[in-house]
Amino acid sequence: MMQPHRDALVAQAIARRLAEAMTDQQMSSNAVSRRSGVNRQVIANVLNGTVWPDMLTMVDLEGALGVMLWPDHLEWKIPVTGAVAAMGELVIAAAPSS
Repeated sequence: MMQPHRDALVAQAIARRLAEAMTDQQMSSNAVSRRSGVNRQVIANVLNGTVWPDMLTMVDLEGALGVMLWPDHLEWKIPVTGAVAAMGELVIAAAPSS
């Protein structure tokens, strides 16, 4: 069975959280762009999963929306890298309590 790619999981989680925050606050990409200083096309690309936001972009978006966009990866069951990955093991994190 093919394991999910860690990069893709993180990018999808960030895009999902950004979309949720924008919906919750009824903010368009233009409004988030004005408030954060992040180019509207960059926001659209993050939402579409075509780019990874850099750390400063994440800080600007999180500050503008008042929410954490970086996923709580400690709650995930994610593939491990390095020597442990060669043995085919997974990190098993605690299940979300909600």
